[in-house]
Amino acid sequence: MEDRASFRSGFVTIWGRPNVGKSTLLNSILKYKITIVSDKPQTTRKNIKGILNHPDCQIVFIDTPGLHAPVDPLGEFLSNQWKSSLFDADCLLYLTNPGVSVDTDEIYLKEIRNFPHPVLLIVNKIDLFKKGTIQKTIHEFSQHFSFHDILEVSALTGVGLEQLIQKIRDLLPISPPYFDEEQISDVYERDIVGEMIREKVWHHIHQEVPYGVEVRVEEFKEKENLVSIRAIIYVEKDSHRKIIIGGKGSMIKRIGSDARKDLEEFFGVKVFLDLWVKTQLNWRKKPAVLRRWGYTIR
Repeated sequence: MEDRASFRSGFVTIWGRPNVGKSTLLNSILKYKITIVSDKPQTTRKNIKGILNHPDCQIVFIDTPGLHAPVDPLGEFLSNQWKSSLFDADCLLYLTNPGVSVDTDEIYLKEIRNFPHPVLLIVNKIDLFKKGTIQKTIHEFSQHFSFHDILEVSALTGVGLEQLIQKIRDLLPISPPYFDEEQISDVYERDIVGEMIREKVWHHIHQEVPYGVEVRVEEFKEKENLVSIRAIIYVEKDSHRKIIIGGKGSMIKRIGSDARKDLEEFFGVKVFLDLWVKTQLNWRKKPAVLRRWGYTIR
């Protein structure tokens, strides 16, 4: 790394309503998949730190669950996660998409009005909209909030990401790195595995089932050219269990096959994946179960 006297390091929260592309943005910047992507709300359930290491800076991104009103103990945990992320950040990226009305985002903007550090408006998915729609969105949002700067990006294609990284770098304080320069996340490999499996459930199941899915990795063994994983997919109802398993096990095989491909790309070796499906009735409403699974419930 370069001269430590000029080295910059800090935390950047990625903030916004569900489905604006927060997780896609983080994965694209890091060039690693450490958080799952879906078009459904509540995809990201915990604040996930992704670490970008450059010769002159270390940027620690905090990917937050989408902002929404809690309706159960799990929802309360998600709400507390995105609120707590504000206290850790040196800079905040407020993501929105072209065509989104600023009125519908007012509740989210209200939450960050007292944020003491720079807030950047990031207009994502510009590859999908005409210039006029993009400019209208920028104008409306700039009338409602004093952003430090406004940038247009496409997390999917990579347009504008280098400019975004440079802008963030310039806003961070002079500081040594917080994490080892080889580290890409603060998330354990077991948790990344669980998230990758859960992502495939979300992609293949298009009913209410995904919202009641939790994946726990029970066994994780690494050998020279093989990673062996046994994981349990928990659901809230027996009927959901049948949907995930599918006729003659067809759906669970599809989920497992797709998850294994992502895992082999992530680990760089062959992966043996053994998936089971179990029912944990109404687990989202049970604080004791949530605590056991790593969710901090008051």
